[in-house]
Amino acid sequence: MLNKPEINARLAELRAWEEKAVSMGGADRLRRQREAGKLNVRERVDLLFDASSFREYGRFTSHYTQGVTRLEDATPADGVVMGFGDVDGRKACVVGEDFTVKGGSHGVINARKKLHAIQMARRERVPLVWLLDGAGARGQELMNDGLPDVTHFLELARLSGTAPQVGIVLGPCAGDSALVAAGCEFVIMRKGTSMLAAGGPPVVKAAIGMTVTKEDLGGSRMHCEVSGVADNEAATDEEAIALARRFLSYLPQNAWSYPPSSAAVPPEDVDLLSILPAEKKRPYDMHRVIRGIVDAGSFLEKKPAYAKMIITGFARIDGHPVGIVANQPMVQAGAITAAAADKARHFIELCSAYHVPLVFLQDVPGVMTGPQAEREGTLRAGLAVVSALAWSAVPKITVVVRKAFGFGACAMAGWGGEQSLVVAWPTADFASLPVQGGAAAAFKSEIEAAPDAEAALRQIEARYAGGTGPFNAAARFTVHDVIDPNQTRDRVSHALELSRARRSASPEPVPKFGVMP
Repeated sequence: MLNKPEINARLAELRAWEEKAVSMGGADRLRRQREAGKLNVRERVDLLFDASSFREYGRFTSHYTQGVTRLEDATPADGVVMGFGDVDGRKACVVGEDFTVKGGSHGVINARKKLHAIQMARRERVPLVWLLDGAGARGQELMNDGLPDVTHFLELARLSGTAPQVGIVLGPCAGDSALVAAGCEFVIMRKGTSMLAAGGPPVVKAAIGMTVTKEDLGGSRMHCEVSGVADNEAATDEEAIALARRFLSYLPQNAWSYPPSSAAVPPEDVDLLSILPAEKKRPYDMHRVIRGIVDAGSFLEKKPAYAKMIITGFARIDGHPVGIVANQPMVQAGAITAAAADKARHFIELCSAYHVPLVFLQDVPGVMTGPQAEREGTLRAGLAVVSALAWSAVPKITVVVRKAFGFGACAMAGWGGEQSLVVAWPTADFASLPVQGGAAAAFKSEIEAAPDAEAALRQIEARYAGGTGPFNAAARFTVHDVIDPNQTRDRVSHALELSRARRSASPEPVPKFGVMP
């Protein structure tokens, strides 16, 4: 049993270890972090969580050594801060890489802490937020470690769809950190300081002899606009962390619970009918339609700079979270490209995993065609969207705004998708192919045999034009109703309220013919 002097000595030792942990990489490295415009890892954690709610795990960990770890030699928290706290009153886990300690690199103990965080998040069913600012593998510890360990990637895959994962990329991340980010369900990159790459510029130079900057290699513009690996950009650490908190506000803590609701807010005062141009071929901004339907200020667009011909994002209607998938006529007329299909599929799967209803706003001329589209595998990507819809059990609502042509309309939740509601505006047109172009293909022989091919084509187009409108579709019950555009929010809200009745536990077993089933 320890006597009082021994207890006091141990308490003094505890305080010394605590001071070591919060010192991070030391004053010089912390100053350089600040000069780069970056917060340190503990400041980032404090911003993520509600005040005073964070509890750290593994404060006194250090780098791997075969001997006894001494205080003076310890690497504080071994370059990663891990623990649990509250985000808007709900539990979440964080893994924060500390660039001031060995560049936030991935070592033996560092990796052990990360793996433990993933496993705990999966067991406790809470979201996991990654504050990524790490330089990849720590060569001096892992270079002679044999076959690389895939365990933590397997655990990340098992967590996906079970509890939300957010990757916030705040520094130059290569190797392991970059792969972790790529596997998250929402990826935020900070402009100017962040990078995601399999190997940084020195590795690229050594491997293929190319000199490249980290921004051109894997900066935020590259991954948010070109590759689609990341979702949204942020200008500062503070903005990125606030964006992560906002994203989590639309989702439940895990796949066993439902999204949280908040107070209803009226939409922006928008005359929806006035948005559409009189000329059918003229574009308009679908964002204006979205803002006229959802609660004001509630729309959070996901991947706003990637595959802009389709819009995906979260919003609220009467305070309840919904996922929005909408064609954007401003870009390639809203046609479904391979990139757009991949963007939509991923978002549909995300909403389906976390019980978020889906609202589709259709204005689609079809799937993109042409040699480039075929090289990109548009057919396979488009069919993957329908596969995602097939496995989606969340309430779905389809609003046909203007065009709903061909397989593109199918991919945008066409008729037969088990929707709670399918409505069309009076401006809507439906067909397997647009009349213009479709008639030329379907009646090719008749047109070529006519004395005046151009006149024959126009006559055929006129014959079928009246049958592609919304009332013909309503007569055949491939839409439930044709509505005034300004009734859209009311009808969508009613369908969402109806669909929430399915969110209940199975009834208790009851006697059947006097015998319990």
